[in-house]
Amino acid sequence: MTLTQLKARQQARIKAIAGPEPLRQRLVALGVLKGLQVSVSATSLLGNPRIYFIGKQQICLRSAEAGYIEVELQS
Repeated sequence: MTLTQLKARQQARIKAIAGPEPLRQRLVALGVLKGLQVSVSATSLLGNPRIYFIGKQQICLRSAEAGYIEVELQS
C-alpha cells in the first residue's frame, strides 16, 4: 500500500521509499524515514496535495511524490 491510499484516521508505518534518487534524498532530508508513523492530517479540495503527520511534523506532499512511499497499516 502506498501513502496515497491512506485514508483519514488510519495510522501507518513507513516501510520503504522508492523513486528517483533526487526525490528519495529530498524526502529523507524532510524527515520522511523508514519506520516512522504516518497519518493524513488534511486534504485539499481536489485531493491533491495532502498534508501528512510524519513522525512529529507535518509535511505537504503531492500524490506523485506520496505514491513512492510504501506504508503498512497499524492495528
